[in-house]
Amino acid sequence: MIILCPGGFCGMSPKAGATVAAVYMILVTNMYLIFEVGHLEQAMSDMAQIKPFNLTKAGKMLPYCYYTAITLAVMTYPVCVFLIYSVHKRLYKGMFAYVAWITFYDLANCLVVALAYQVSKEAWFSLSPLEWFGLATRIPMDCFWLAFVVTYALMIIESKGQGRMSLRTRRISRNVSEPPRFRLGSTARKGV
Repeated sequence: MIILCPGGFCGMSPKAGATVAAVYMILVTNMYLIFEVGHLEQAMSDMAQIKPFNLTKAGKMLPYCYYTAITLAVMTYPVCVFLIYSVHKRLYKGMFAYVAWITFYDLANCLVVALAYQVSKEAWFSLSPLEWFGLATRIPMDCFWLAFVVTYALMIIESKGQGRMSLRTRRISRNVSEPPRFRLGSTARKGV
């Protein structure tokens, strides 16, 4: 199996990068929750200024877009903790579960922001450009950190296939053409 950058990149090993990916996602989720709660409060105050009979059914959906985004963000915390556990215990299935969740999470957030944008247009107020900016900057960074997680998971799969407990590669001598046990036996026969 071909491994992507098994020696690591950006000065980090895949194991360290996978752990930092979890910590990064926890910190980004904290920031995201702070902003989403603020955007929800802003939307609620804007909706309170609009007369209820002027608000369409689609306009009444805006808080639910934010509730969905907040719920997804809160669900990300246990997934990040599980990634840290999976890296520590070398559980590649847990790492792939994290990759699947983050992919779903980013796609769901794209849909939520797009839906919130459409709903806010119908409700006669605008969506904060910070929401689009946050989404546009988080997705490339998630892809960067997911590369570490996938690489480490593939390294674990490969090491389990070879029956090794350690992920370190064995050193092979360049000057010896046969294994040591045969070389020692052949020198003993020559009388050296």
